[in-house]
Amino acid sequence: MRHNGRAPIKASAMRPEHLSLRENEPRMAVCPDCLRWRRLTRSMITPHRDGVAVPKTGERRCFGDKPVGGRRCPGSAQRIDIDITPEQWRERLLAVESTAAGRRTARPIRKPRPQAAPAPVQMPAATRPLREQLAEHLQSECPRCRAGRCARVIELRQRIRRTVQIVAAPATPIYGQLRTALREHRASCTPCKNGAPCDAGRQLAARMTGIARDHLSRTA
Repeated sequence: MRHNGRAPIKASAMRPEHLSLRENEPRMAVCPDCLRWRRLTRSMITPHRDGVAVPKTGERRCFGDKPVGGRRCPGSAQRIDIDITPEQWRERLLAVESTAAGRRTARPIRKPRPQAAPAPVQMPAATRPLREQLAEHLQSECPRCRAGRCARVIELRQRIRRTVQIVAAPATPIYGQLRTALREHRASCTPCKNGAPCDAGRQLAARMTGIARDHLSRTA
């Protein structure tokens, strides 16, 4: 086997992951042209084909079956000057692998869990008219809803979301006082604990709803 006429490639100049100098194993290298692992024979890359189709010509260069796999790779018979020892190659390979491992984070990245939408019974009473309008519209024969591009549904959902945010923290001191009073009342009232609010509990809740609606009408 004769070399391809190119200048030899020094093993010390190659990437360590493109060379294999393991003991008790055949020496191998990555072909600089086709970038595939090839065996080294007498410090030269074994002749091989690169898979590129060869155009048919009228000239017959061989008898019998033609070789498959395309043309002869230009990297065939490339000389590799082994100017490093297997120990030096192994140290360089370990250094490259440790550097790559250091760039990978060991801390797992957790995706936030999607928060479930609150149930209708957990939503404020101020959103009930909007929710009723949304339910009525969804039951109608709306062609835009079938296509998933209904502006009315988007508007109602945005208004419900905005109402929930405003009702959750209205900017009025009296609302906070009423909320505290309602919590204390429910903690000491047996009917309210059992889910059947008394008159006092209903009055406190109605006042909170009225304040929230008034705040919503001013900020809308």
